[in-house]
Amino acid sequence: MSLRHVILLATFLLVLMPLQALAHAQLRGAEPGSGAILDAAPTEVILTFNEPIAPLQARLFGPDGRVQDAEARAQGPDLIITLPDGLAQGTHALSWRVVSDDGHPVGGTHVFSIGFETGAPQAAPEPVPWFAALARGALTLALVLGVGGMVWAALSHRPAPRPISWALWAVPPAALALMAAQAMDLTGAGAQTLADPAAWGLALTSPFALTAGLAVIAAALAATGRKPPVLAAWALAALSFAAAGHAARAEPVLLMAPLMFGHAAALIFWAGALPGLLAMLRAPDAAAQMARFSRLAVPMVAVLVLTGAALAWRQVETPAALLGTAYGWVLTAKLALVALVLALAARHRLVLTPQLAQGAPTARPAFARSLRLELVLMVAILALTAGFRVTPPPRALADLPETRAELHLHGRQAMADITLIPGRPGPNQVEILPLDADFRPLTPLEITLFFSRPAEGLEGIELRAERGADGIWRAGPVHLPPGGPLDVVADILITDFRKEMIGGEMALLP
Repeated sequence: MSLRHVILLATFLLVLMPLQALAHAQLRGAEPGSGAILDAAPTEVILTFNEPIAPLQARLFGPDGRVQDAEARAQGPDLIITLPDGLAQGTHALSWRVVSDDGHPVGGTHVFSIGFETGAPQAAPEPVPWFAALARGALTLALVLGVGGMVWAALSHRPAPRPISWALWAVPPAALALMAAQAMDLTGAGAQTLADPAAWGLALTSPFALTAGLAVIAAALAATGRKPPVLAAWALAALSFAAAGHAARAEPVLLMAPLMFGHAAALIFWAGALPGLLAMLRAPDAAAQMARFSRLAVPMVAVLVLTGAALAWRQVETPAALLGTAYGWVLTAKLALVALVLALAARHRLVLTPQLAQGAPTARPAFARSLRLELVLMVAILALTAGFRVTPPPRALADLPETRAELHLHGRQAMADITLIPGRPGPNQVEILPLDADFRPLTPLEITLFFSRPAEGLEGIELRAERGADGIWRAGPVHLPPGGPLDVVADILITDFRKEMIGGEMALLP
């Protein structure tokens, strides 16, 4: 099987793969709204996401501490949760969990009140999928070094070093660990869920089952050591990266999936060849083999850089997101390591390979040290790549609606509609719409707000607002601490001789 046949096979398999839009689902809205105070108990809660989802679980935590399972069904991007009858008055927390089309579970808590607010019941926090990230990282490392090492062994007509065989043997248990992690991640439970066949069934229907299956088949083909199966294994290993995950499943999938395939294929060849190159330094024809690898590596590096740049830009979309999001920080660290690897590769091609060909006595030990460093950096890059599993990409957050907490204050001479954006603990912008006693727009001379929480010893935070051209007064940002409801007082100077001080309680969104 030639490289041309491998490319044709990979293209055919990419066409057969499901190419629906697979992105990281994000909650965009809810009915009733988050933090709403309702006169009567609703019969259902509708959560709307930015893409179709499938329900995993829904639990309602009542103001009395009672926990009830709720029936949930999906209708396109809507999760419709039927609430139990006879809900008590007070604040309820609805803990939900869904799976997005890329196989990543998403969970959260929706808070609403019936009649009046009470202390929000504590729902279980959303677990961070560290085990899933570790399992994906282990499978990536074993697959890249194992299959990539066999690819270079087949192309160079040399036996693969023993660590390459160890990496291939590690692929099946790493794939099993990935499926176990996916089962735990989908259910939001710990290791005890692995005794439940239903949890394994969920994992087997996720896109990561295809990733694990392709990885195991690729390892089995590569272990034969024969060139045609090894080249087929290279294609299947690259396809395993394009089967699931944020980058490959972003829109337009018809472009992103092939880009991810090309990126993975180049990475597998480059990183997997490094152990073989280290062993080859002891051979008499080391200089010729290094020159051959250098010729093959140049187009691979070009593919790696170009596809990586396109994939990264699609995930981040704005330069500000590189330093403004957790995903951006991981990507920035990865790009820094890639730059170091590229510098080492340039030194190998331009300096060390010519020295090796000339028989310089220091060339072999210098080359060995440099290749070991390059291998360490490659492992670090693969580890950082697995870290993308624990944070959604900025593109998935870009379309989220702006959240708000609102309060209406009513006085005898003036009223005010106060809005906190985003209405959660932390920094908030404040908007005030002043009205007169007949609900008509009012233009006061000054508006000063005071936020306090006397029961917890939080003294008043004073904030002077400024009027905008649209008639809305704005202030902030103001940092509001977490806790119970805030006492809000608006001091409205209507004229030089009239003022109104009105207040009320405002609950922040969870």
